Amino acid sequence: MAGPPDSRAALVGHLDAGFLHGLFESVGLAIVACEPDGRIIACNSAAADLFGRVQSSTPGIYVAELFPERDRPRLEQLLLDTTTTLEPREYQTQLGRDETGPLDFAVLATPVLEHDGSLRGVSLWMRDITKRRRLQRQLKRNERLAYLGKLAGAVAHHYNNLLCSIATSLEYAMNMNTMTAMRRAAQRTAEAVGQAADITRQLLAFAQADHRASDLADLSEIVAGFLHGNEQRIKNQHVELRFDYQPLPQVLVDREQMIIVLNHVLNNALEAMPEGGVLRVSLASLGPEIVCLSIADTGPGISAEHMEHLFEPFFTTKGVLGGGKSGNAGLGLAVVHGLVHDMHGAVTAANVPGGGARLDIVLPVERPEDRPPPR
Repeated sequence: MAGPPDSRAALVGHLDAGFLHGLFESVGLAIVACEPDGRIIACNSAAADLFGRVQSSTPGIYVAELFPERDRPRLEQLLLDTTTTLEPREYQTQLGRDETGPLDFAVLATPVLEHDGSLRGVSLWMRDITKRRRLQRQLKRNERLAYLGKLAGAVAHHYNNLLCSIATSLEYAMNMNTMTAMRRAAQRTAEAVGQAADITRQLLAFAQADHRASDLADLSEIVAGFLHGNEQRIKNQHVELRFDYQPLPQVLVDREQMIIVLNHVLNNALEAMPEGGVLRVSLASLGPEIVCLSIADTGPGISAEHMEHLFEPFFTTKGVLGGGKSGNAGLGLAVVHGLVHDMHGAVTAANVPGGGARLDIVLPVERPEDRPPPR
């Protein structure tokens, strides 16, 4: 347990310069000590090796000059935040590269305080997180490969069903050899082709979602605008909209992707209330770094056997691919899950006490400067 300032000063007084220098060098991280304005006082050998432009014997360089030009505004803001709040600040960037690609680093700025609590300077700690980030990317690639395998199997299964339906209808028409039978076969064939075309459109939308240009906007503004634009559509289905909004910190998300998410969730909610009902939408903060968008309907809810498959591609409880007419191919919530995951968020579903289902989308409060640079 830390003692009062005088006791800490006495403890430091018993530590000789050699011990502190050894600690500075052996910590395993690149460290740069700066004045509050960013001028370098000292650095360890790991920092000298990392940057190549600074040595402990040549202080006076501004630390921002060591970083790539793209990082300098972010670093200057980091130093300003640290010296203003006297709290640590961190961001991620790329510094250099090896034979396999860029090297990822977490840069942590911490205030250095005098015994009386006044600011003495700032220390920057550079931690190499390349192995962790590469492992995360590899795991994500493996997950995508497994997901694509499952998706390919589902596509093959459903297209096979549609082709069998077409073949059966044509064989029936040829055997009966009547105009009525031919019309019926042509109608069933047209329905199957229409379902196949709808599946293809949804697959294209699913595949292209990750490649649209990023247009960041505030979550609250996107949700409010979306609900306003769909207000008449909701009323036309005899559904009452209740929007509960709490003031939130700015949450930047991709506008087009979030609108895709909202469209799919709204479609599901309205389909669950064909005779009308209540649609409850709420935006609330779950803490300083997390917000939650909840959308609840007053439909029949989700059965236990369906709950665990809800976000799987081509899973639908409506029997559309078996001959239904609503055009839902079971890709909507799979798209929602994928896009929310790309926003570093999570989506869950639950039944509401008294009837209905609720979808919760949890997203981080994230500033653009907190994101690592694009690959």
